[in-house]
Amino acid sequence: MISLYIHLPFCHGKCRYCDFVSTTNMGLIDDYLQVLFKEMDLNQEKFSKEKIRTIYLGGGTPSSLGQKRLEKLFEKIRDTFQVEDGIEWTMEINPESGKNLDFEALAYRGLNRVSMGIQSGQDQILKFLGRIHCQEDVLTCLNQLEKAGIQEINGDFIFGLPNQDLQDIEKDLNYLKNLPLSHLSYYSFIPEEGTPLGDGVLEGRYLLPEEELDRAMAHKIEDALKDLGYKQYEVSNFTKKNPCRHNLAYWEVKDYLGLGLNAHSSYGNKRWENVSSFQEYFNRIKDRKRPILQSTSLTNQDRLLEKIILSLRLNRGIPVKELEKDYKIDFSKTFKEALDKNLGRSLVQEENNYRLTSYGRDIANRVELDFYTCL
Repeated sequence: MISLYIHLPFCHGKCRYCDFVSTTNMGLIDDYLQVLFKEMDLNQEKFSKEKIRTIYLGGGTPSSLGQKRLEKLFEKIRDTFQVEDGIEWTMEINPESGKNLDFEALAYRGLNRVSMGIQSGQDQILKFLGRIHCQEDVLTCLNQLEKAGIQEINGDFIFGLPNQDLQDIEKDLNYLKNLPLSHLSYYSFIPEEGTPLGDGVLEGRYLLPEEELDRAMAHKIEDALKDLGYKQYEVSNFTKKNPCRHNLAYWEVKDYLGLGLNAHSSYGNKRWENVSSFQEYFNRIKDRKRPILQSTSLTNQDRLLEKIILSLRLNRGIPVKELEKDYKIDFSKTFKEALDKNLGRSLVQEENNYRLTSYGRDIANRVELDFYTCL
């Protein structure tokens, strides 16, 4: 089984912090979809025997494609791959474009989970981020999702922004507690070079919260969401119902196929990524070539380290027995130095797993490095 990711790189407005491959040139959509469908055809034979575990439409802003194009895309996915009814099928939406969709029609075609880019409940923060929706758009989308019977709804939020303080976090937490969300992704802001906001931070025009304040924000969010009935299962993800099975496939290092501009894939011992240029993407597929920029062959050691690092993101931690069976190692001997250094304050052992403590999550990068240096 594999998970399927499809990249739809179109947005009505480019957020000031976003470094994903995307464009505001909506005139490219139809040409892009035509080529994307051909890429699906090029992958059909290779993956024809694989059942699809989960589907995730990301971007960009998939909801900016509009109803008719999305319905056509959904039908093409079903015609190309082995898609069984009832699998987790997620689509990212932004409130300003999502409010114009007929979610009932999309649910009929398989959609049963939505991830909405909300980011904040404060207008001044939305403006600072370059977001183009308002709070009314959020409520309109949520009402339409309820009518369509889509109950798995994630809300994306962000913290650790320049000039943000604990009062801002409290305001956003008060805002989101009244929203009918089943899942939250609450991400820590990372300044990315080449974005207006990222460059502003890197050049010293914007000041990020001090590390102590940033960690206080994270702990306040975790405590508040727990009180609201959300269970944390990953560093940035919380759920009242079900975890996101698609993202779990990444964190558990399961096979996935990425289609579209700059999409990434991991299958067997191979990992590859598509080109990030529209023109190159179009040209390669018109020549009936898969638009792969580069491919990497992975050793067992690569996969083992990948599983350890990604497992540390999950609250359940590193599955020791599974790794010992799959990689024929004695975990406690192989990673003795990392365990000796971190057990107690940064790591705790529960049954057969090692997971990060609250303090360990604050210094996760250092813990990860300790495991790297054991091999």
